[in-house]
Amino acid sequence: MRKLLYFVLAAAIFCSCGDKDIDPVQPEPDKPNTEKPEEKPEEKPEETLASKITGEWHCTVSDIETEIYLALTSDKTFELYQKVGEGAFRLYKGAWTLDEDTAMLTGKYNDGNPWGSGYAVTLSEDRNSMTLTPSEGSEKQTYSRKGIPSEVKEGCVVVVKSGSEDPLL
Repeated sequence: MRKLLYFVLAAAIFCSCGDKDIDPVQPEPDKPNTEKPEEKPEEKPEETLASKITGEWHCTVSDIETEIYLALTSDKTFELYQKVGEGAFRLYKGAWTLDEDTAMLTGKYNDGNPWGSGYAVTLSEDRNSMTLTPSEGSEKQTYSRKGIPSEVKEGCVVVVKSGSEDPLL
């Protein structure tokens, strides 16, 4: 009987050592990622006062009788169209700078002469009105955002040298 017990035990061990039909744990196949990637908000460049005042302006309030159009471009150049009394507009060109800490606007004409004054800039919340207050003098000027009419651009007299006929800026 002992032999029979050894035989059954050996058969049981032999059967337990064989291949089993039990599947080992299989890793899940790669599933496509159906979750939306985390959207990062588009980073906008910081908006500065200089970028806010860039554009074309028309002087609507001034202490002296004159008509002025001012174009401040993003490349920091300007075109100033000015008409005092009767006659044609005069075009003055140059470069402008703005101190962001003090909101002081300054510039130079193409002939190298600086503006007669720096101007403190105040911009309305809707960005459609700008007041320039000179650091020297008191003739505060208020501008509204308005494109320069083509007849002003086409009929102007280009002033190469600022000379003694200093414009308001």
